[in-house]
Amino acid sequence: MDHLAGDIGGTNARFAAYVDGVRTGSVDLSTPQYADAQDMLADAVAALPRRAFDACCLAVAGPVFGTEAKLTNAGITFSTAAVSAATGSARTALVNDMVALGTAIAELPASRFERLSGRAPCKPATCGVLSAGTGLGMGIVVEGRCLPSEGGHARVAAVGDFERELVAVTERECGEPVSWEHYLSGRGLVALYRAVNAVWGAKAKWRSPEEVIAHGGDGADPVCDTTLETWAGLLATAAGGLAVTALTLGGIYLAGGVAVAVQDRLRTPLFRRRFEDAAWAADYLSDLPVHLVADPHTALDGAAAIAARTAHSS
Repeated sequence: MDHLAGDIGGTNARFAAYVDGVRTGSVDLSTPQYADAQDMLADAVAALPRRAFDACCLAVAGPVFGTEAKLTNAGITFSTAAVSAATGSARTALVNDMVALGTAIAELPASRFERLSGRAPCKPATCGVLSAGTGLGMGIVVEGRCLPSEGGHARVAAVGDFERELVAVTERECGEPVSWEHYLSGRGLVALYRAVNAVWGAKAKWRSPEEVIAHGGDGADPVCDTTLETWAGLLATAAGGLAVTALTLGGIYLAGGVAVAVQDRLRTPLFRRRFEDAAWAADYLSDLPVHLVADPHTALDGAAAIAARTAHSS
């Protein structure tokens, strides 16, 4: 059967055609170039080898309400009726992007993911997912099904005086409580960089996450280097918190463009120590594995699996 899968975020919109579960072609589009879903879908379908599909699943980085999904960081709305009309699909599913990513983690072989630290997981067991990209997504994978979470909007848990100073700076800057997403995302990395500059009394030189990552990686810019180290520490604390909240004995999976770009920081003893120190009376954290989801098409494969189920269940 022919299926269409989409993974649509605030920066990238990825689409792929599948025949009997095998990916036969894909296209990556730039989300900011589109003002509406119809134009995006038309360009996606035109670039793929198939023109009509038995079923379609779009994973959208935003809330899903019944037959509609809204892309949070772009304001584009998708409806099952419009998607079916644009793709020729008789059956269409709209899911949160974390649901697709979690589905992939539950169904794909372990070889698709790199274990960064910790022991091999106990399977089957609950897993946690954090995806740091344009925003910060969280999900909980239970018995093969991913439950979306708004944990990225929870208030950040600073560790130590320095991080508390950083949060105070950002709270004054944005005028609202600082959540995990305020730091653990692309634009959040820049916000954290500005806060480090403010605490140190320095002047910010860089404006994009790519610049901060590039100048922090070679050690030439101490502010960028400290920003990346702090970012990784905050991600470790957020991951440990999710692991305790959901009792993820199957481990934690880290995904998203920013996490992949700074993956060297996630392999360090500092990251592991912060992860294990994220909660009180949680000795089991020392055994839990942390994995990296490096393949940007992983969520697409999860969406394709959902499309296949949609075709067979209707």
